[in-house]
Amino acid sequence: MVRFLVGLAALASFALADITFNCIGYPSTANGAFGVSINGAITKLATSDASFPVWSGAVPGTTSAVVYSYVELDATGAALKTESFQRKLNQTTDISTDNEFFERPITHHELTRLPYTYLATYPSKSKAFKEEQIATLHITAPAAAIADMNSKPEAETDVRVTFRFINANTIYTQTNISFKTSGKSSKEYAKQSYKLKFDTDFNQTFFSRPNLKLRSMATEPTYIREKLYIDMLNSVGVPTQQGSYVRLFVNNEPYGLFLMVDDIKKSFLKQTVHNGDNAVIPGSLIQSNAPSLDVQADLVYKGPTGASYNSDVYISQNLGNNVATEPLAQLIAFMLDLQNYNPATTPDPVAYWNARLDVDGFLRNMALEYLMGAFDNYWMAGSNFFIYLNPKLGGTGKWQWIPTDFDGTFGNGATVDTKASYKTLFNFQPDHPLVSKLIINTPLINTQFQQILKEIVSTAFKPEAMNARMDSLHKMISLDAQWDFTLPRKSPGKDLKFTFEEFNGNLDNITREMSGALKPWVQDRATSIAAELAFTIPAGVADRVAPPPRGKGKGDDDDGSDKGGNASANSGAGSLVATGLAAITVLASMMMTLA
Repeated sequence: MVRFLVGLAALASFALADITFNCIGYPSTANGAFGVSINGAITKLATSDASFPVWSGAVPGTTSAVVYSYVELDATGAALKTESFQRKLNQTTDISTDNEFFERPITHHELTRLPYTYLATYPSKSKAFKEEQIATLHITAPAAAIADMNSKPEAETDVRVTFRFINANTIYTQTNISFKTSGKSSKEYAKQSYKLKFDTDFNQTFFSRPNLKLRSMATEPTYIREKLYIDMLNSVGVPTQQGSYVRLFVNNEPYGLFLMVDDIKKSFLKQTVHNGDNAVIPGSLIQSNAPSLDVQADLVYKGPTGASYNSDVYISQNLGNNVATEPLAQLIAFMLDLQNYNPATTPDPVAYWNARLDVDGFLRNMALEYLMGAFDNYWMAGSNFFIYLNPKLGGTGKWQWIPTDFDGTFGNGATVDTKASYKTLFNFQPDHPLVSKLIINTPLINTQFQQILKEIVSTAFKPEAMNARMDSLHKMISLDAQWDFTLPRKSPGKDLKFTFEEFNGNLDNITREMSGALKPWVQDRATSIAAELAFTIPAGVADRVAPPPRGKGKGDDDDGSDKGGNASANSGAGSLVATGLAAITVLASMMMTLA
């Protein structure tokens, strides 16, 4: 009997183990620190080179019922600032908090998702993109190298950095990572975009996502245009970059709120298009841009060799079956087929294009360019897309459309009539023949395009669905956007100096620099296309198809999936507490039986 009581006491002591607190914070004073306040008593937390800026420590005598706040401390341990709210543990079985950012009351946000219009294969698992959290990126490098990179962004100087990623359950560090500025027109802005590359040849990795972009969102005040476009691409079932928000700090200096997305490279093909399948040998991948209004990736045939095409327009990112001396050969053959195609005379135009192109995926992409006013993509600008010869489509492969860069949407950029027909979206001067020939002038494909518009607007692109998604994204990033607007920028160039009032206002009203507001845009577009195509938008929000199954990943997502709200994945320690409590119950039952 005594042995059972001793065992019970030991397990009870384990179950009521002291709580460990974890605060993400950057001290504002030299040798400052962070602590945790419980009932007015402050316990100083500790950090290390391996965990900074996470400050951690166990507080004796605390239980899972603890109520606490984090405190910034000066070098003497005196309180400088205490959070204005109180926190609680996520679950009663936890013996450790999440990694919680100082003065951010919510770590796991509840997002309203968009309904699925078409089925898609989910990308392979990765904890890189947990959209219901705002992760922290902590980057360190020689200060002079960072300053030089930021002062001359057009040079794209490659700085080697130490990279640390921190989300609720993960602190992940890699050294000697490539960090440089990113984009073309984005380099004109004082808040730069950046890209990160992990060299897999040297065992550098980031949860199966070795190529990343940090999108600055510097051209629009809501910071949700690009994320909404990615969400819609997921809804319509086409391969796309994933994206989640991060706070960026470089050498302990705040750079602001960014949208972290996949950079479309060979790794993207494997993980997103091919769901992590190592057996697939990727085909030709071509990045397509418009260096100027007069030089566009229009897909117009200009000659039989790469020498006929501007080297900045079509850039091979994966050779595929092309020879190294002619990396565009397969794309040029496709453009020749497009030139030879005549909507009026080519026999069986649907079969002609289905043999060459993922027509359905292309039409879904073009439907979103129209619906969301993507002025800087293919339909209107001949820019910002990748075209991929997917060897798994059809007998010998088909070209597949992969769009990129979605900040120029919803009235950010060129003025677009939200109530106009898709037929008048662009005058095709210069011509973009994959739209003009297929969508506008091929009746059978036009019918398919119109049906896609009906299905998207009936399911996801309507106020009932889009407004709820906007509101939840807006709420999630609100404190971090407000913080971002106060920060000094690091580069020369344009600083539009958006305000928190514009962040809030542009959801419903046209604000400075914008020609559209998000919610009225969706209302006008949905209403006008319903009138033009003579259909009624059904009430309610529901998936048209079941959500896609998760991908195949192996261990990269082991901290659990986002569930929103305050429901976080249990840590191993939390599971052990539950096990301990279960053991106590078993022992108690045994003792009662023995008695």
